[in-house]
Amino acid sequence: MRIILYLGKGGVGKTTISSASAVKAAREGKRTLILSTDIAHSLADALGRDLTDTPIEVEKNLFAAEVNILAEIRKNWAEFHDYFSSLLAQEGASEIVADELAIMPGMEEMVSLRHIWLAEKSGKYDVIIVDAAPTGETMRLLALPESYQWYASKIASWHLKTISFAYPLIQRLMPKKNIFRLMPEIGAHMRELHKTLQDPAITSFRIVLNPEQMVIKEALRAQTYLNLFGYTLDAAIINKIFPENSSDPYLQALVAQQKKYREMIFSCFYPTPVLTAMHREAEVIGADALADLAEEVFKGESPTKVFYHAQRTQEVQKENGKYLMKLYLPNVEIDRLQMNVKGDELLIEVNNFRKNIVLPSVLVGRKTEYAKYENGSLSVFFS
Repeated sequence: MRIILYLGKGGVGKTTISSASAVKAAREGKRTLILSTDIAHSLADALGRDLTDTPIEVEKNLFAAEVNILAEIRKNWAEFHDYFSSLLAQEGASEIVADELAIMPGMEEMVSLRHIWLAEKSGKYDVIIVDAAPTGETMRLLALPESYQWYASKIASWHLKTISFAYPLIQRLMPKKNIFRLMPEIGAHMRELHKTLQDPAITSFRIVLNPEQMVIKEALRAQTYLNLFGYTLDAAIINKIFPENSSDPYLQALVAQQKKYREMIFSCFYPTPVLTAMHREAEVIGADALADLAEEVFKGESPTKVFYHAQRTQEVQKENGKYLMKLYLPNVEIDRLQMNVKGDELLIEVNNFRKNIVLPSVLVGRKTEYAKYENGSLSVFFS
């Protein structure tokens, strides 16, 4: 079983790359499901087929579905939805407004995670490829398994205390539905999926990006938080690279700018492999065009291959009251090291090698004190 999640900023070509990967995996004989969790679905457009939240067979071994968040909440999360809807109605909200507002924060992410979990548990597929929502939404989704456990324990504790001494007083104000009994079951599913998502032999995360400054910054932020949550980034894919043979001065300037940013991507994501795809004259729509793109990206290798699994490229620890960030930099000889913190970025220059790292919130605003390199890892200590 392989689960591969593609993430990236909106407009970088994430859906196209994930669809191409799914077509190639299916044509290799693997039963493959591609699942879109992005609210602004474009998977159907890429495949050239109408899709619903129930997987349909697009071609032999290839199945596809788009998660309909609102329909899923009303269908399978009715008790949660009705519970909060009735609470809001009691506070004076109209029935329609209460119905809309009852989609509590985190429910959309839980629905997406549930679909991945169900697909994995079904045993129907060899490969599950997820065309995830834009980076920010996906980071919230990936943080949910851990944060849910904390909130669920707090709510359950509050509920037990309330039941023990105050329930006779508040039962008339409480909705008839009891959502608290569902929390242990959901928590068990979350723990199981969390374990699967953190297993690099099963699950890989891949960032799709364009050689543009703002896109790179968001991709680096995703890299940092994937490492922080314990997920394995096994590849970055640079999409929409302009050809270098143009005689047009405007395109030549764009090519030069892209070249600079491509070099930055290779150094910033090292040692994670970086794959590439050229800009295409026409939209990549339909299975055959997607298969052609997959051949360019993966160069004869299977998209289901684990491209990187050595260890996390970044790790944040706390030792003796001080924070340190460990950076995995194998096969690097350090003769000269310069460090500088600029805003939420740590800039590291090792010999002629430069790496930009977006700092997690806990390190933003802290100053670097010193660094040491041993056993292939650079440890940067913060005050």
